[in-house]
Amino acid sequence: MTEAENRAAAMVAQEITWLVQLLKKLHQPTEYGLPLYCDNLSAIRLVENPVFHVKTKHVEVHYHFIREKVLQEEIKLKYVGTERQVADLFTKGLGDNKLEIFRQHLSVVNEAKAGVEREY
Repeated sequence: MTEAENRAAAMVAQEITWLVQLLKKLHQPTEYGLPLYCDNLSAIRLVENPVFHVKTKHVEVHYHFIREKVLQEEIKLKYVGTERQVADLFTKGLGDNKLEIFRQHLSVVNEAKAGVEREY
């Protein structure tokens, strides 16, 4: 996991923490950890098994924050393969097949197939 990926995961963990606190204030506590999806198995294993590695020294602070939230059961790290990253819809040029799969995941309707007419 690169430093940038680790920082991004820590930022998502902060957002999840904020959401959990907001839900508690609204008397809607969560009874389970909110999912944080990651496509890096080594990063997930590092959080689950705190073994210090020289190569991971630069991610130590962010890693500890994420680990703490996992131990508090606010966050549940889940693996999602690179080929199933729905965010790629917004960041990469995709083929028709993958575009259609991601569109379905997001419940976005294809106007041409749905017979929707536009008004201009």
